[in-house]
Amino acid sequence: MNHDKIKMREKLSYAAVNFGNIPIMTLINGYLLIFYTNICGLSPAACATLFLIARILDGLNDPLVGFVIDHLPNTKHGHFRPSLIVGTVLCSLNFLMLWFGPMLAPGGKLIIAYISYLLLGVLFPVMDISLNSLLPVMTADMNERNSLSSIKGLAYVVGALVIGVAAPLILGDASNKQGYIHMILIGTAVVFICSILGTAGVKERIKPQKGKSYTVKELFRILSRKPVYITFLAILLYTIGGNIVSAVNTYYYTYVLGNLSWSAILTLVMCITIFPATMFVSKLIGKYGKKKMYAIGLAIAGLTPLIRLIDVRSIPILVISALITGIGSGFAAPLNYGIQADNTDYIELSMGIRAEGAIASLSSFISKCAMGIGGAIPGYLLALAGFDAAAKTQPDSVITVIILCLIGLPALVDLLAIVIFGKGYPLTKEKLEEQNRILAEKRGTVQAE
Repeated sequence: MNHDKIKMREKLSYAAVNFGNIPIMTLINGYLLIFYTNICGLSPAACATLFLIARILDGLNDPLVGFVIDHLPNTKHGHFRPSLIVGTVLCSLNFLMLWFGPMLAPGGKLIIAYISYLLLGVLFPVMDISLNSLLPVMTADMNERNSLSSIKGLAYVVGALVIGVAAPLILGDASNKQGYIHMILIGTAVVFICSILGTAGVKERIKPQKGKSYTVKELFRILSRKPVYITFLAILLYTIGGNIVSAVNTYYYTYVLGNLSWSAILTLVMCITIFPATMFVSKLIGKYGKKKMYAIGLAIAGLTPLIRLIDVRSIPILVISALITGIGSGFAAPLNYGIQADNTDYIELSMGIRAEGAIASLSSFISKCAMGIGGAIPGYLLALAGFDAAAKTQPDSVITVIILCLIGLPALVDLLAIVIFGKGYPLTKEKLEEQNRILAEKRGTVQAE
């Protein structure tokens, strides 16, 4: 077993490749709905149906994509890095078509949106699953793995925050066509450059063992294991809530507060607490375990926004909510991926196979389903409430829907996620320590032979 410490240069590369994974889904979640309604002229209900059908159908293929990636031949460049590079190139091109196709086409805008959205469902998993499969194979040292997990979470948080600040400033206004062009071109460049350079700088140290590949039948057995499906359900629910918020946030700042720039300001406010929380959570994990800290993070991040119901237009309450929510997000973000790495080890111990791609495919599957459901709910509700993209002032029914999607619905699904994870996830701190000890002994024995 290789116990060499991972050098800072490689950790920075790992941070870069994770940072490069952020703009695609962050921009889609936050701006695609309002871009399609205000720039392309599509109805909210049509967009909602697109998001729901395409994402859930695409999500169903993610376990199969993970299966294919797991069974790709090992190369001198590693097992997952080549597919990550190929996925990055193809996904970047399709990302441009997703936005510019419907905007530039004289007709058939919805058809182009469906085609490019469905293609995204095929291409993004190649990139995303390959990336999420790297953590378990970069090191078997648990301290280094926790460090990489924190780096991954921090990169995701930083990426989301950078986009959260930069996007509204670049955009200027929710109906600014030129602003969208600049935003998408810059975002695509970040994806391509960071992903390619970051992939080139990381190493895969844990090699697949001969005879340890799994069948399609075993794939579904993997996905039915309790740690795996409980994690899946909890993250799915929490991410649905996050996607509901992302889809409606631009509407809130545009039609409730009347100033999209507040989106950038509040994102900066969250930095005050989210960065320290992300860096401090690794110490708390050592004392309380991942399960407890993840549940606490979900509770803080998902339920704190309820205080905004006191006055949805109050900037001081909005700032306080953002500060506290940042703590919860800082706790939860790094643990998403550390828990998935632990689940990969659980599968190896209980079934005797390595299945990084299968476990990582859950991330892509969750993202797809959450995007579909979370993006569809605001679209349908806004259509029912009478949203008019041409109107600068919306009726009270639309404002009510915006607030419901911004605060009420996300808190409800988050509460359900906390209960499911807290009651159902079996890998406590003590069980993880025992699992790691047994695996270390088995791996040592295999290498000694």
